[in-house]
Amino acid sequence: MAQVQLPISVASVNDYDLIVEGVGSMLRKYPDRLIVMDRIVIGEELDGPVDVALYDTYGRVGIAEPALRALIDDPQVARIAVFSLDFRPELVAEATSAGASGFISKALPGTDIADALVRIASGEYVEAIGEPGELPAGSAIADLEWPGKDDGLSERESQVLVLCAEGLTNREIAASLYVGLETVKSHLRSVYAKLGIHNRVAAASYAQRSGAFVRYQPADPTQPDAPIQPPETEPPATVPS
Repeated sequence: MAQVQLPISVASVNDYDLIVEGVGSMLRKYPDRLIVMDRIVIGEELDGPVDVALYDTYGRVGIAEPALRALIDDPQVARIAVFSLDFRPELVAEATSAGASGFISKALPGTDIADALVRIASGEYVEAIGEPGELPAGSAIADLEWPGKDDGLSERESQVLVLCAEGLTNREIAASLYVGLETVKSHLRSVYAKLGIHNRVAAASYAQRSGAFVRYQPADPTQPDAPIQPPETEPPATVPS
């Protein structure tokens, strides 16, 4: 493992302004270890080299492998860390196959996230994913932002809503998030209750009215008018606990 000079440079990768702003705000609390660069927009030239690109899975269909591979092929990006609240084995396997350098849970305290980024920058393969379903004391999730948070939606409920609003079926959403079909239905029921709505049409209308649910760029920047394509996988047969 190579020694790195601190602070290292880090840039967030996501299509939603709220996501990028929340991650940047959290990371800037650790200036001794991290310099937070401007967001990385897939397909656009970077202003300079980045030690670690923090690839946020929010709003993505599966791991969005083409976008991940585009980052890995960028000579300006040294390493990629996948940033998520929930690491299913399928997600880890797909991202590792694509070339990800590590995995960091949003459930971890911010200082642990900063340490994991430094370790990844030094060349270490890192799986800082914590215990499934547990939020340790000081978890960074409280400092992060996502569309619908102010209306009481959890991050996972927000992800289900955004994919629903983009036209994916429940089965396609389940495959995209590596969860069971009944889990998606449960999240949608919770979304409807919290927002005071009753169906997918009203959910899509809510998302369209809220500027926070508008992507910064298309899911596939090379095909801006193309519909989002779900992954060619089946959701788990059983509902995760």
